[in-house]
Amino acid sequence: MRLRNNFPAFGLRSVAGKRHSRRNSAQNGAMHRARRVFLRFAVAALAAAASGADAKQPAARDLPALFSALEKADAVVEGASSPKRILHIFFDANCWYCHLTWKALQHYEKAGLQVRWVPVAFQKESSTPKAAAIMQAKDRAAALRENELGYKPESYDGGIAPAKPSKALEAQLEANFDLMDRFGVSGTPGLVWKDEKGRVRVKTGMPRLSQLPAITGLPAQKIDDPELADFR
Repeated sequence: MRLRNNFPAFGLRSVAGKRHSRRNSAQNGAMHRARRVFLRFAVAALAAAASGADAKQPAARDLPALFSALEKADAVVEGASSPKRILHIFFDANCWYCHLTWKALQHYEKAGLQVRWVPVAFQKESSTPKAAAIMQAKDRAAALRENELGYKPESYDGGIAPAKPSKALEAQLEANFDLMDRFGVSGTPGLVWKDEKGRVRVKTGMPRLSQLPAITGLPAQKIDDPELADFR
């Protein structure tokens, strides 16, 4: 079954399933399998609902504190070491639109952008082990690149081989998920940055290529990847 055309430009998440699995750790495997089956059979209805309903947005006064927490989150750091702007992105290793966002931002990283990829894991059973393979690697940026260059769009699977997550990483993924939720981000990718005036900005989903200069604070970069043509 090919699902890509039924989705909005972000990966859907099941908050209720996530909360339930947290309360009942012994049933995590069963809950993940049930959620996957549910997504396969009810994806059309979920996509329609997601396109018209956003997560609760935080009050403007809460954004600075949330952003401070995000800056402290462990992440995969890519791009410029002395960046002109830093972009934080919540991502799932199996997320199709995260993969496309990664491809688009490679051009901006070369122009002075730094991207901090903050992992969450909710789309598939393999999302947590693949997050582990990336975050527990000696070279996280290289591991993320392996995941994206090997991405399998026909099955919506990141390309890296899964690894066993540590308890610390599992706790980190839960904390990242909560932080993403507090930002009002309803799926992945979730982009968070400060604009030229220092205001915290938040966007859920794959941005249009035409939006990237405003998001990155950099001149428009030439992107001719045919896989990104629909996002011009």
